[in-house]
Amino acid sequence: MMDNNSIVTKNLRSLRDKFGYTQTFIAEYLNITPAAVNQYEKDARTILISAIEKLALLYNVKEHELYEKNPEKQSVITAFAFRVSEITPLDMQNISKFKKIIYNYINMSNAIENE
Repeated sequence: MMDNNSIVTKNLRSLRDKFGYTQTFIAEYLNITPAAVNQYEKDARTILISAIEKLALLYNVKEHELYEKNPEKQSVITAFAFRVSEITPLDMQNISKFKKIIYNYINMSNAIENE
């Protein structure tokens, strides 16, 4: 039986492959070493919540979807899938910050409507 950390690591590796990102690209995006990314993907190191938040933004998934055992249930949106040759990790950091603002705005708007 897989634990939650194993599921997350499997999903993160799968998403990284799907988007065509290297471990080095992810490391630069997260401001960590490529060795740390490798350890995350091998389930040899616990993934920090802050890294999960950033990776969810990068892959256009909700954080809870990274814990999903069945990857077919993940709602990966590829509209923002950029080719590595076209964009830098710093660009992705800025895009992810903008996406977080948009997600927060949408959540706040929904909360106001439901009052």
